[in-house]
Amino acid sequence: MICEKCKQYPATVHVQQIINGEKRESFLCPNCAGEAEQGVSFGNLFQGLMESFLKNAVITGGGVAIPQEITAKCPACGFTYNDFKKTGKFGCFKCYEVFRKGLDQILKTIQGSNIHEGKFPQKSGAQMMQKRALESLRLSLQKAIQEEEFEKAASLRDQIKEIEGGAADGQMV
Repeated sequence: MICEKCKQYPATVHVQQIINGEKRESFLCPNCAGEAEQGVSFGNLFQGLMESFLKNAVITGGGVAIPQEITAKCPACGFTYNDFKKTGKFGCFKCYEVFRKGLDQILKTIQGSNIHEGKFPQKSGAQMMQKRALESLRLSLQKAIQEEEFEKAASLRDQIKEIEGGAADGQMV
């Protein structure tokens, strides 16, 4: 397929735009696609998303306050909350501790969860999933015991023993 704009080079970029509910498609060469981009990139899109969310978010439905302006500055890299708002990125690992307040809710809102679940390697993926399930069951067991839900705790204990028993028979952890 040839580029729809210059009609000289092979079209290797498929561009889809939905504007006011109307879908437009074009097939362009890399040069024409670069010109058509006009400064719109994933980085710019993410930055705009972060800015609009953080600008308007003061109190979430759950009652967790997300301050508009945090004057804290990271002692390790000097990054400020405004820097985070502009870029959607932190300067270093210490920033996560400094800007902890409200971060969990921001991550839940943007990504749907604040827990990284990632992908598992094919060879050891089943083993890792089983370990994660055991961790989750143990946490649930502790919670059930604290809340004095002993029937639920017994059921969770049995599930844990079943999984651990399978590991003892030469299966996975």
